Amino acid sequence: MTGSTRFLTLITVSGKLTSADWDMLDGVIAAWAKKTTDASSRRWDDLLRDKQRTVYQFFKWVRKRPHQVTPADVAAWQEELRTLREPQTNKLHYSPATLYSMVSKVSSFYRWSQKNAKRADLILQNPVDAVRTKAPKAYQTKSAKALTDEEVRTLVATVKAKADKDEIVGKRDYAMLLLYLVTGLRREEIAQLKWSDIKLEGDALLLSLHVKGGDLITREVRDPDTHAALIDYLRASRRLRGLKKDSPLWTRHDRAGLPGPALTSHAFVKNMKRYAIEAGLEHFHLHQTRHTFARIVAEDSGSIIVTQDALGHANPNTTRVYVQRVGIKRDQHSAKITSRLKTSR
Repeated sequence: MTGSTRFLTLITVSGKLTSADWDMLDGVIAAWAKKTTDASSRRWDDLLRDKQRTVYQFFKWVRKRPHQVTPADVAAWQEELRTLREPQTNKLHYSPATLYSMVSKVSSFYRWSQKNAKRADLILQNPVDAVRTKAPKAYQTKSAKALTDEEVRTLVATVKAKADKDEIVGKRDYAMLLLYLVTGLRREEIAQLKWSDIKLEGDALLLSLHVKGGDLITREVRDPDTHAALIDYLRASRRLRGLKKDSPLWTRHDRAGLPGPALTSHAFVKNMKRYAIEAGLEHFHLHQTRHTFARIVAEDSGSIIVTQDALGHANPNTTRVYVQRVGIKRDQHSAKITSRLKTSR
């Protein structure tokens, strides 16, 4: 039975969901997730699991068949999630962005379902449309602001101190942090690098990776400290000569420092938060490395366009979220112009 057939079976009857219905709903959700997730994404498994879990949990909460869910049900679910707090810290469990993402997944499920219902001449309403809140403004919290030069120096020095003590995790985290800072790449773009994505050319690193939007790019890194830190980590972990094409660049080192499974970005972020607290930065967020990269490029170049290109943004308005203004527009042309105007002697 196909996903669309299972779904039509669910919405053409009423009454409580039976055990068989729950199994059928699980299959429908899995079919939706596969149909709406980019199969070429390196995060395909994670995205699939996250989408399925969110929508299934919604139906476990509402305990209704898809066609019986009302906007009031969705609003009540949103409000419960919005006010949910951590028992130990009393902090909100979900950020506005995470909450919006979860509700959007439910809406996506209904949009897919509506197409299947329409093919069978059935009308299905999307209960999310009437109650979904506006998308939160991007990167407007303190955790998303660029670090100052002094804060960056302190954070880098803190992590480097671990590396200098020959701690293998410190060496790994130091190389990763430098790579984030000098490239401005996103969280998963660095964390999911494989050996086949790296090419060493003299003093340069060439990174071949899929960026947001699915484009494949090659990024050159000529910073000698970053190059040296990466080589130092790979040598210290005894992996420099034994890496295969599909080997993860970053691994865990839980067993006496020996390489283990691929390091997750979540694990790296936890480490960075500990380093940041040690460096006196209590509210550090990894995305701040990208904002910091944008700030420095903008200050150095004096150009939104140059910064846009460095960040890989298709739209300059997105770049302006990172760099509100350029303080000084650098003079790149006057000397060339005046040299042409001068009379040769």
